[in-house]
Amino acid sequence: ARLHEQTVALSITDPLTGVPNRRHLFQQLEAEVNRATRYGTPVSLVMIDIDHFKHLNDAAGHRAGDVALKQVCGALKHSVRKVDTLARYGGEEFVVLLPQVGRAEALEVAEKLRRAVEETEFEYGKVQPGGRVTISVGVATLPDDASEQAKLVDAADSALYASKRGGRNKVTGYAPGMEQHPGRERGPFS
Repeated sequence: ARLHEQTVALSITDPLTGVPNRRHLFQQLEAEVNRATRYGTPVSLVMIDIDHFKHLNDAAGHRAGDVALKQVCGALKHSVRKVDTLARYGGEEFVVLLPQVGRAEALEVAEKLRRAVEETEFEYGKVQPGGRVTISVGVATLPDDASEQAKLVDAADSALYASKRGGRNKVTGYAPGMEQHPGRERGPFS
């Protein structure tokens, strides 16, 4: 029974950061979207990307990248409630799922997260542009910005891309039409 428990825990946990992985995030997101729809409450999604992460890896090595991922994760973890889900989305991206949180409060939480990372002393921060590690953040809320799970994720992703495009180290709330931006793939911004 204990081995089964450990296997389940490993299948839903990111091994580097110790937070839930993308699979677990989507299970939680589905449950929260269903609950929000049933009870008419909001749910917000905050999508986070470490600015210039490729530069950090190239300048200081992949060990430095791993250290930065753990430190960013730590800063984020200290800034969310127990009922929120912080998960590693993939690469240098994290997502925070905020149950029963409307748009205005979600934008406040996102700004708090951005500031928490900006104010953290990173072991390898000096190699980054501006001499510090920063994040770009996108926020979307159901039912304001989307009516279902896939559209909520796409809206948060679109807002994140707008933060990257707008100069990085900032928070952007979703606005209609953002998902239409040409060349939205974030590769060159990482």
